[in-house]
Amino acid sequence: MKTKDHLFYALFAISAISYFSFAEWMATARVGTMFFLWFSPLYVFPLLAALLALPVLLVRVCFQRDRTHALPWLLLSILYIPCFIVGTDLGDRVRISGWETFARRSQPLIHAIEQYADDHAVPPQALSDLVPDYLPEVPNTGMRAYPEFHYDTGDETRERFAENPWVLSVFTPSGAINFDQMLYFPKQNYPKVGYGGGLERIGDWAYVHE
Repeated sequence: MKTKDHLFYALFAISAISYFSFAEWMATARVGTMFFLWFSPLYVFPLLAALLALPVLLVRVCFQRDRTHALPWLLLSILYIPCFIVGTDLGDRVRISGWETFARRSQPLIHAIEQYADDHAVPPQALSDLVPDYLPEVPNTGMRAYPEFHYDTGDETRERFAENPWVLSVFTPSGAINFDQMLYFPKQNYPKVGYGGGLERIGDWAYVHE
């Protein structure tokens, strides 16, 4: 492998530190996009290759005839694995920070639904019922990648969502095959596991990690 190839793979490994943070920031930004999240698997496949190759490379560098070829790959594997771990951890923090901001931004909508329920003794049948008396218009989430609030109410909602009279949700996939979502229960009685994954509290909402 040539020196320029060494440099390319080393830069790719280091880029994992910033790529996941950038992709998650773009996904939760007001003018963001999920485009970069779709390319995250490009970093996962080299991680699997590095993990599988590591023990083989450790053995091969012990033999003089293989050392010249195996040592650069070993060093790149050793570099890539921690870069990937740090990068995904930073990406998770950026994503959670984005959802914390969203949770605060959603408070006017939640208060409008609660006020409607207080005034009418039942929650609204649809978010459009809040307009114009409680809100000037049905709001969006403030994130172009995940723009819509989904609202459910009625007997099926009570049965499915732990006796909550109404529920807000936002579909928040973070990859190609992913069914993450944000949920808001007015009773705040979130289970630890359910609805397709584990639940993590973020403000008054819960993030479902599929």
